[in-house]
Amino acid sequence: MRKQLIIGITAAVIGAGALTAGIASAKDGWDRCGDRQGGGRYEQMDSKHSGMRMSAMAEKLGLTDAQKTQMQELFQNQRGQMKDQRSGMREMHTALRDLDVNAADYDQQVAALVTKAQENTAQMITMRAEQKKAMFAILTPEQQQKFMEMRPNKPRF
Repeated sequence: MRKQLIIGITAAVIGAGALTAGIASAKDGWDRCGDRQGGGRYEQMDSKHSGMRMSAMAEKLGLTDAQKTQMQELFQNQRGQMKDQRSGMREMHTALRDLDVNAADYDQQVAALVTKAQENTAQMITMRAEQKKAMFAILTPEQQQKFMEMRPNKPRF
C-alpha cells in the first residue's frame, strides 16, 4: 500500500512538472483556436504555402512572367482584404460568445449579430467573385478552361 502511494505521488509530481514545462515553453499570446499575436493558423499557412500554390498554378496554366506578376499583385491585394474580413468574423464570434443570455435585449443583440454576419458574408462572396473576374481578365481563354478543369467537382464543407 505504501509503495503504491509513493508511486502515485511520484507520477503526479512528474506529470505536473511536464505540464508546467510545456506551458512555460509555449509562446506568449495564445488565444482560442491556436490564434497567436502576429496571425492565426490561416495567415501562417497562407504565407507559407502561397508561393508553392502560385508556382503550381503557373506551371499548370502555362502563365507568362507578366501574368505571374499580375496574379501575384492580385492575390496580394486580395489577401489584405480577406484578412480584414476574417478579423471581423472573429470579432462577431467573440461578441456572440460574450452575450449575456439573461439580458433583456438578448434577442435584439443576436439579431444585430446575424445581420452583421450576413453583410460580412455578402462582402466575402462579392470579393471572391471580383477576384475570379480579375483573374480571368489576366488569363487567356485556353488558360481559363484549364483553370476550370483544375478545380475539384466536390462540394467544399
